[in-house]
Amino acid sequence: MLPGVLIRRARPADVPGIITLFAAVAEERDSIGTEPGFDVAKRQSSILKSIDEAASCVLVAAVKDVVVGNLGIQAQHRQTLGSLGMMIAREHRGQGIGGRLLDDSLHWARESGLHKVDLGVWPHNTAAIALYRSRGFTVEGRLRRHFRRANGELWDIVTMGLILDTQSPGSSYPDAENL
Repeated sequence: MLPGVLIRRARPADVPGIITLFAAVAEERDSIGTEPGFDVAKRQSSILKSIDEAASCVLVAAVKDVVVGNLGIQAQHRQTLGSLGMMIAREHRGQGIGGRLLDDSLHWARESGLHKVDLGVWPHNTAAIALYRSRGFTVEGRLRRHFRRANGELWDIVTMGLILDTQSPGSSYPDAENL
């Protein structure tokens, strides 16, 4: 872990740094769904809205006020299911920043009463999959040829979830045998 990495709630003043990070990760074309050419104003507005919403958790990892990581959980479905997205600057990956962001966000999710957190990850992103598994997420499925890339390729997405509420009754419908 890099010394001097601060994990904290995002503030409106962080939005330019989050956008800079987002653009750099999008340029890689292999870590997040967004690719270069995204609508910056729309993305800024979305981030600001998430920062202000009580049903969202937006965190940043900062080194000397430079945003090097970002994680967001957006509560959905009656505000008890959270969808997670995360990105770390390439030069800061593998140093424990993602784990710290994930731990803090999952603490928020539990305190906020979410029953589950889910996410989608590219199947080739084995480091992210390993990180999510280390925090209890399990693979729930694979959406084949689900996401069209700018070059026309159709990429699969691995869906993962972490159930936080294990006490409430589950589905009264049995699992289908031949899915």
